[in-house]
Amino acid sequence: MPHRILDTEVLISHYQKMTQPRSVQAVKAHARRLIEIEQTNWILSPIRIEFLCGARNSNELKLYSAYLEPFGIFDERSIPSQDWSEAERRAQWIKESGRPRKLGDCLIKAIATRLHAEVVTRDQDFRLRIPPK
Repeated sequence: MPHRILDTEVLISHYQKMTQPRSVQAVKAHARRLIEIEQTNWILSPIRIEFLCGARNSNELKLYSAYLEPFGIFDERSIPSQDWSEAERRAQWIKESGRPRKLGDCLIKAIATRLHAEVVTRDQDFRLRIPPK
């Protein structure tokens, strides 16, 4: 069974559902609940960066960083040139929907494919299959 990677969309959606006042301890506990629900604590380095990019001020950045602490980085922050080449190949595939591709999604799919991991997402565009090489 492949390792399961949580997509940025899953992290953002879960973080936004937090109802209690946000503190470092509260967001870490909230993240651990997601890990229990999804039965995985893995994310990829581009997912971490995408999540952090959403911070609009220093307090949000502190809370976002705390929220990410319980997660492990499955790719160990190593993105070899083959992943970039595969991401570029994916970027050149035009979706039937006509919607543009996203750098993060192309790179995340490339890394997950290399590592034989499944990306847990609810993003329909992300799930669309690209034709084989």
